[in-house]
Amino acid sequence: MKEPIIFFSLLISANIIGYVFNIIISKVWDKRHKHHTSTSKKEVLYSLLILLINILIAIPGYILWQIDMITFSSDNFLISFIALFILMDFLMYVLHWCSHNIPYLNKLHAKHHEHSIGFNAVSLYYMSLWEAVFFGLLLTIVSIVFSFNLYSFIVFLVFNWLYGVITHLNVKKNVNIKTAKKSLFTTNRFHQKHHQLNYYNYGFYTVFWDEVFKTVK
Repeated sequence: MKEPIIFFSLLISANIIGYVFNIIISKVWDKRHKHHTSTSKKEVLYSLLILLINILIAIPGYILWQIDMITFSSDNFLISFIALFILMDFLMYVLHWCSHNIPYLNKLHAKHHEHSIGFNAVSLYYMSLWEAVFFGLLLTIVSIVFSFNLYSFIVFLVFNWLYGVITHLNVKKNVNIKTAKKSLFTTNRFHQKHHQLNYYNYGFYTVFWDEVFKTVK
C-alpha cells in the first residue's frame, strides 16, 4: 500500500466514491421523507474544492509514512479502533468548541453554518477550506504521536465519513428536534439542533463531552 500508484489510486477513488455516495444517500433520504431541498452551482463547486483538499491533505501524511515518522502497529484491531475513536471524539469536540468560541475560527466555521435551517446533498462538504485542512492535519498529528493498527485507522476513516453523512441528513418531518430524546451517540437531530443553536451540541460521535462540559441541549 506504500507504493505511490496504489496509495493515490485508492485515495482518489475512495474520496470520489464517498462524495458520490453522500449525494445519493442524501437525495434518497430527502425524497423518502419529502424534504424539498436544492443545491446551488456555487455549493457544488465549493464542495468539489473541499473534496480536492481532502485528497491533497493526505500527501504530507503519506510522505511522513514513507520516512517512518508515521508508523502503524500490530495492536489488536478492536482495541486500536476504540482508542482512536475515543481520542478523536475528544479532540473533535475541542476543535468544534474552539470553532465557535474563538472569533477568528468562528469566522471560518460560519461557512458550514450557512446551512442552519436544513441540509442539502453537499452540506457535509460545505465548509471553509481551512477547516478541511485543519481536520486533515489533526489526523496527521495524531498519527505521528500515536501508532494505531493500520486497518483500524482505515476503518475509522470510513466510519468518520459515514457518520458525517448520517448527521447531515435532514430530520424527519414528524420529529421535533427540541424534544428529541438524548442518546449516547450523536444523531442528525442532535447536529441539526447544533446548527440552529450554535453554542451547544459540539460532539461529533458521542454526546459524552457535551454532558461533561454542560454544552448539551
